[in-house]
Amino acid sequence: MAKETKKYNYLIVGGGMAADQAVAGIRSIDKEGTIGIISADTDEPYARPALSKKLWVDPDFHDEDIDFHTAQKYNAQISLATRVTKIEPENHAVETDKGEKYAYDKLLLATGSEAKALNGEKSDRVVALRSKQDYLKIRKFSGKGNHVIVVGNGYVGSEIAAGLIQSDTEVSLVITGDRIFDKKFPAFLSEKYEQKYLEAGMKIYHNSKASDYELTKNGVKVQLDDGTELEAAGLVLGIGAFTDYSLASEAGLKVDEHGVVVDEHLKTSAPDIWAAGDIISYPDQILGRQSAGHVRHAINSGLFVGKQMAGESGSYDYTPVFYSWVFDINWEAFGKVDSSLKMYAEKLGDEKYIVYYFDKDVLAGVLSWSSGVSLDHLKSILKKRPTVEELGKVVKIEAVE
Repeated sequence: MAKETKKYNYLIVGGGMAADQAVAGIRSIDKEGTIGIISADTDEPYARPALSKKLWVDPDFHDEDIDFHTAQKYNAQISLATRVTKIEPENHAVETDKGEKYAYDKLLLATGSEAKALNGEKSDRVVALRSKQDYLKIRKFSGKGNHVIVVGNGYVGSEIAAGLIQSDTEVSLVITGDRIFDKKFPAFLSEKYEQKYLEAGMKIYHNSKASDYELTKNGVKVQLDDGTELEAAGLVLGIGAFTDYSLASEAGLKVDEHGVVVDEHLKTSAPDIWAAGDIISYPDQILGRQSAGHVRHAINSGLFVGKQMAGESGSYDYTPVFYSWVFDINWEAFGKVDSSLKMYAEKLGDEKYIVYYFDKDVLAGVLSWSSGVSLDHLKSILKKRPTVEELGKVVKIEAVE
């Protein structure tokens, strides 16, 4: 039997960084409206990027420092470890896995993504890093010279591997490519990138996949697809994430191949329902309709949509930037960044580059490698969609592979 219905002026489904910023956006305009947050996480909103970056390399930064204290700061009520199982747009209500029902005047969907995992026996020594609790599990089996296996050639895998090896941990990194980020960077930059890992003492297994694992008395044994066996105190997976749109789809909201379809105001196809963050298919003003699973997009779309829900009128005009920093290298990129495209590099100084990616001879993406150049300037270049010849007239560029 469903419990008594709780009613909020603003109800947010999801408890990540988009949700935190949405509450901030609402409160910047509406100081009194009631706000409810329903989160599947066991912790209140926190700074997720720190889980694979700063927490591992800054001894003066601790896990409690990443907490936003959203509910207390903005006078909101939050229900943790709770999943919404059904949305009823016609009734302005949702149901949860705890048999609770929540009514709303305005609803925001900001459920984010979930980390992909491998099939196998569940254990705190096998972690697909996504949450604060995942980070705490890794802390328990890392450090003190322990050996940890990291699988993944993306953001999370490359970042947590770098963080671990700088935290008194022996690391074996298993990647599917020839080099770290070889599918995004030109060869000369992916070589520079990987060299940092090798200099730190990391063992890298190239062109490999973790086909299976089994738990041992003191850790885990991982078998690679070529038959190689690795043993370690723990296994960390950074093999990507997936976004589940079924909640919105089953409620009759419009979805496409990119996610939950929203307009330039981030409104869905249903009255009084908005969406933000990883799950949305939105009309980017430079790149066209797309999705973007990046933290800056979550922050910007969350803040924007909160203000929209509270009565402000505007169009979402942020083009997402994805970024990473490991060791002494930092990079930022936007658009289509794919090493299979034609690439041209602009050298700005020692270890400072801008790489331009061309699709059918038209600029499609930009990578800033420790350049210090304004991203707004680079976005303005991308917006003009120059050809190689046109860009070459104003910028000194050379073809790279």
